[in-house]
Amino acid sequence: MQTMTSQRSRGRADAELVYRLEGSLADLYPIGLFSEGLRFHNDFSADIVEGPFKGGRIFGLDQFMVRPDGVGVIVAHEVVEGADTRVAFDIRGYVLPPDGLEMPPLEVLASPGFEFPDLDFRVLATALMRTAGPRFDHLNRTVVVNEGTVNLGTGRLDIEARSL
Repeated sequence: MQTMTSQRSRGRADAELVYRLEGSLADLYPIGLFSEGLRFHNDFSADIVEGPFKGGRIFGLDQFMVRPDGVGVIVAHEVVEGADTRVAFDIRGYVLPPDGLEMPPLEVLASPGFEFPDLDFRVLATALMRTAGPRFDHLNRTVVVNEGTVNLGTGRLDIEARSL
C-alpha cells in the first residue's frame, strides 16, 4: 500500500506523456474590459509531435483573460484527434509573463493596434479529460499537467502534457 508521502515523492519524472504539441494561436480578439480583467476570444490549433497521439491534432477555444496584475487566465476547451480516438480536454491555468516584464495597463492592451511583445510567456495549467476510446480509458480518471510556452506576439505554442 502506498502512502501519500510515497506518492508525492514520485515526482513527475515517471508521469505518462500524454502529448507534446507545437502550434499557434489565432488572433486574440478582445471582448472587453471587465472588473476581473481584459477578456479575449482565441481559437488555436496544433500538431501533436510526441506521445500516444503523435501525428494527430489538437484544437479548441480559449476564453483567455489578462488580469490587472498581468497574469493570463486560461479557460480552454480542446479536442485531440489522433490514435483512432477523440479526447475532450477541459483546461484551466495561467500564462505568466517573463520575469522582469512589466505588463502595460489593461486599457493599453485593449486599445486598437496593441501588439504583444515577441517573448515567450510560461504556460502552467491542469486538464481533466474525457474519452470513450477504450485504449485511453485510464485518462478519464487522471489529471494532466500542461507546461510550456506561448508567444503572445507570434502566437507560437509549445506545450507538453503529462498525466499525474
